[in-house]
Amino acid sequence: MHSLDLYAKTAIDAYEEGGSKRLNEYLIDIQSDALTSAVLLVDNSDAAASPMPPGAVDLLARARSEKRSEYSFDSTWLGVVRQTHGDHVYFFIAQVPQVKMFGNYVDPEKGPFRTAFVLVISAALCGLLARSITKPIRSLQRTAMDIAGGDLTARASPALAGRTDELASLAHDFDRMAERVQLLLEQQKLLLRDISHELRSPLARLTVSAELVHRGDLAAAARMQADIKTLETMISDLLTLARIDASDKHSRRESIHIGRLIQQIVKDASFEGEAEAKTVVQTGVFDRYISGDTGLLHSCIENIVRNALKHTPGAGVVEVNIADISNFRGPMIVITTRDEGTGVPEEALEQIFDPFFRIASQNSHKQGGAGLGLSISKRIATLYGGTVAAQNLPGGFQVQLCLPAAVNRIGRGLS
Repeated sequence: MHSLDLYAKTAIDAYEEGGSKRLNEYLIDIQSDALTSAVLLVDNSDAAASPMPPGAVDLLARARSEKRSEYSFDSTWLGVVRQTHGDHVYFFIAQVPQVKMFGNYVDPEKGPFRTAFVLVISAALCGLLARSITKPIRSLQRTAMDIAGGDLTARASPALAGRTDELASLAHDFDRMAERVQLLLEQQKLLLRDISHELRSPLARLTVSAELVHRGDLAAAARMQADIKTLETMISDLLTLARIDASDKHSRRESIHIGRLIQQIVKDASFEGEAEAKTVVQTGVFDRYISGDTGLLHSCIENIVRNALKHTPGAGVVEVNIADISNFRGPMIVITTRDEGTGVPEEALEQIFDPFFRIASQNSHKQGGAGLGLSISKRIATLYGGTVAAQNLPGGFQVQLCLPAAVNRIGRGLS
């Protein structure tokens, strides 16, 4: 009843500023607008000289006895507001008109029936509201249970067609998650199938080579060694993939001097290419930093460089260039690896980053590798918010790796 307190204060101010005349004007004004009747008593007198509302005598006596404001919500809604100003105690007595929300439908004198009617209407409205909320939630629950039961094609959005509220948005996000889970599981099945296929060939050759060695064919031992090397490389790559899957963008990172990391990779690749007079050179900026796991980033870049080295002809040159760019994602480090190989068909430029993908015209055994190197590079780049793309060049081929730079370390070298 805070509004009665405000009426009481205004009435007291009117009385103290303009006497009974000003008070009566104010009381007449509020009685025609908001209250059925209103009276202001100063101590024990009726300052407005107007009759009190029915039933107010007992309420006033209680307010005086308890020295506090009193209210009644029986057949008549009354309020006696007690306020003290200076040496005077004021009692503002007001009759509040009852709210007849359903006055056109029920008799306002029949309180119990009116209350029951309001409760029935409220219950019906609450039931409709609860149904509109629980129905999509149950649909979402059924979809979740279907997915848990193995039906990865189950979706929640169709059952909520036509809705544009938060529950529809939740169902849309849930479906996006379900699609992502379905895609990841399908990719996992495909990867396991490819792994089993790739392992079968070297294992079969090892079985034959072992039998030949057992018969005294020592030349087969060299073949065994090559197949063992292939298996070793494949297992190492698979462990790297598992390590990537176990990592996420919130994993512990360190500030990596990318120039020095690539310098070591170039040095190792140059040593590997000496037998065929291949050269690997590093160009561009040097003192740049990337935040991440040193081992993963080393694998990411080394796989690209070694792939370029393998496809560059004898006496050819592989260039590893480091550059700065800035795009909508912020400062980036671009590592471009160019070789002098024959390139790949245009339609295969994206497929070369798929696990175990090989160009049909290439002799994969001669080239070596397990077909996972570029796939690992792409996975690591994606993990750190970067991209990797391939492009054919006149007389060569390049792979461009783009990774977010450690902003606070750009342009600074190690002390």
